[in-house]
Amino acid sequence: MFAVIYQSYLKPGREGDFRQAWHQIASYFVAKRGALGSCLHKAEDGKWIAYSRWPDKATRDASWPRPSNELPEEIQQAILLVKDCIDEDRKIPDICMDIIHSV
Repeated sequence: MFAVIYQSYLKPGREGDFRQAWHQIASYFVAKRGALGSCLHKAEDGKWIAYSRWPDKATRDASWPRPSNELPEEIQQAILLVKDCIDEDRKIPDICMDIIHSV
């Protein structure tokens, strides 16, 4: 399994938009692009942490068409909405990991 972790802070008042758009995007990638699932968390300090689970890195990489305008219009718009909700002044890089061992 391969996981991608996203971390960000949101602009004030954008939580509802962010949650709705994240759900739309995550549901699409599970239903149509091979994702195994996704979780969205809010930390005590206001940081949002989300991760998506994939069978492997190749499936994840192939799930994002190049160019991205090959995605359905509503998913493109949801991606833009998520980006607009993120506080760019408090950027945190993505973390990508392969599971080495789990119990």
